[in-house]
Amino acid sequence: MSGYEEQYAVKSVLKRQMRNAELDEFLAKQLVDAGYGGVDVQKTPLGTRITVYVTRPGLVIGRGGVGIRALTEKVEHQFGLTSPQISVMEVEVPELNPRIMASRIAHTVSRGTAFRRAALWAMNSIMSAGAMGVEIKVSGKLRSERSHFEKYRSGVIPKSGFTVERVVRQATADVLLKMGLYGINVKIALKDAYPPEVQFLERVQEQQAESPAEEVAEQPIEQPVEAVEASSNEQAESKDA
Repeated sequence: MSGYEEQYAVKSVLKRQMRNAELDEFLAKQLVDAGYGGVDVQKTPLGTRITVYVTRPGLVIGRGGVGIRALTEKVEHQFGLTSPQISVMEVEVPELNPRIMASRIAHTVSRGTAFRRAALWAMNSIMSAGAMGVEIKVSGKLRSERSHFEKYRSGVIPKSGFTVERVVRQATADVLLKMGLYGINVKIALKDAYPPEVQFLERVQEQQAESPAEEVAEQPIEQPVEAVEASSNEQAESKDA
């Protein structure tokens, strides 16, 4: 591959990522009432497949599919996608989706609830849903004209290594109040998203527990020391004879 082809490939990847980010931001504004939780964009031979994750699919689809057709036309016109196919998926456990929880905190705070109460309510809901750990950070002009932040933690949240990429999910949201702009960052550690090393060790332990008889059969049979000494003495006497 020549230098020009490599440069073109890099530009195309960056352009596609930028388009996906703009599409994500557009859908977040359009589907805020439906509990928007993210989007997955895949390029197929027939067009572009867009999977939208929400908590209330009925609001997106609409009566008789009117809502989903209108959304498809907007996406096709604004982003220039060829034959976009939008499918709506329901988020089974919204409390384990950091984007949904950050939006809920922002919405609760915008209605006049104290940010501490909203953050603690979200933290308890996330832990009750079965998360391994949660960390919520609220930053902005919380109590005075000087900006600062407060963190609320519960459970275990990995901070470094490959475990963070595999286990931790995070999202941010913002809300504009009279005091200024509040930023909300939510990190959720999932119990089911174990690193591959942990899965491998657990699998080995399960295999050892399932087949103890085979392991015993494969081990060499150790002869008593007295029997070994007796056999060596007999061999020595036969040689002398």
